[in-house]
Amino acid sequence: MGLGLAISALLATFAGGAIFFARGRGATQRRHAGFGRTEVESALQCVLDDTQRHDDFDLFLAWPIDDPYLESIRRDCHEIVRMSPPPRRREDISENAKDQIRAILRDLRARD
Repeated sequence: MGLGLAISALLATFAGGAIFFARGRGATQRRHAGFGRTEVESALQCVLDDTQRHDDFDLFLAWPIDDPYLESIRRDCHEIVRMSPPPRRREDISENAKDQIRAILRDLRARD
């Protein structure tokens, strides 16, 4: 009887953890879906700045955006990164890819 209770408690713990992380994932997805021009500009600037980590850019690439124009930018950047691997180890992005992202950032800023 004790083993069955322990297994039930363990399964309940795993189920609770799964629900906790699924809710967090859903909240992140909703937040990213609502990204606006400012957040997209910040993510693009982040990947171009060699002095900071590219976490914002990585998150930007990971989640769809509701705004069709900003989503097209996200998809373009995803394709740029996929098709332009860095030339050296420990580099996140190639210079060619950075140039393409700079052009996208210029276009985004010019759209005001």
